[in-house]
Amino acid sequence: MSESIRQTLSHGRIAVNFTMTDVIGHVIIWLIISVVTLGIGLFFWPYSAAKLIINGITVYDSSDVRVGKLQCQLSAGHQIGHIILWLVITIVTFGIGFPFYLFGVARTALNKTEII
Repeated sequence: MSESIRQTLSHGRIAVNFTMTDVIGHVIIWLIISVVTLGIGLFFWPYSAAKLIINGITVYDSSDVRVGKLQCQLSAGHQIGHIILWLVITIVTFGIGFPFYLFGVARTALNKTEII
């Protein structure tokens, strides 16, 4: 990160701009997808939830001027590769690996995020 960006963001803040209605709609859609796909959709849900949160974040500097917005650039292809890997890990470890999957999702989503 360049020094000018670091100084701009050093005393700044972030604001999350999504409503409870957005969250409820998101959960309902993913419940339907999970039922239709017989549970396979649940492996995609953490990515979608992470993108919902990340894409709703706006960054402000110390003067409360909008600096940018976070945008998660996670593609479906990248998600599928990651899901297959973690599905195998979950099966081999008899489910013990699944909690680690959630941290892997967070790391992957944040690594694919940029300020626009």
